[in-house]
Amino acid sequence: MARKRVAGKDPWKAKTWYTIYAPDMFEKKEIGETISDKPEKVLGRKIETNMKEITGDLKKGHIKLIFRVKEVTGESAYTEFFRQELSRSYLRSQIRRRNSKVDSIFNIKTKDGYNLRASTSAILTTRILTSQKKAIREIINQELSSISANNDFAQFLDEVTSGKMSSEIYKKARKIYPLKRVEVTKIKLVEKPQTKEAA
Repeated sequence: MARKRVAGKDPWKAKTWYTIYAPDMFEKKEIGETISDKPEKVLGRKIETNMKEITGDLKKGHIKLIFRVKEVTGESAYTEFFRQELSRSYLRSQIRRRNSKVDSIFNIKTKDGYNLRASTSAILTTRILTSQKKAIREIINQELSSISANNDFAQFLDEVTSGKMSSEIYKKARKIYPLKRVEVTKIKLVEKPQTKEAA
């Protein structure tokens, strides 16, 4: 005897597509979609894009941006900055044979109270002494701390993604040793400032 087929609900029909938007500092550009049966399940989801998609500048496709959904209104999901980093393929392309690099990680804070973790890479044409590495790291730390302390979060990210920050650090660090270049390879949001309501 043949089994009777029971029509059930299509799980996809019960779900909603939400349009994802970049943060205010990136002009709330539409950057993708996600699907869920409940809006609260969309909160906290991460989406990756790049500066080329945000600005249309073909030269900035190697700058990756990771945003996190913080608010859902209707069928719109609004994000906040989570992390920025350079693509691995881009970083590999900057290293040539016999080159060396000085990698560093620093904790910094912006003028408006955002705690960030910054990773940098100073690329050199040859090997250097440990004392020179230490001096380069100190200069990079000083410059990062100064720039972050004198800029709010949005301004700081603009300094990073525009390449201005790497250029400024390079100018100072090359006085220690003739560097090939300096890259801010990653910026991660560690902690946002407390709101007045939370304080």
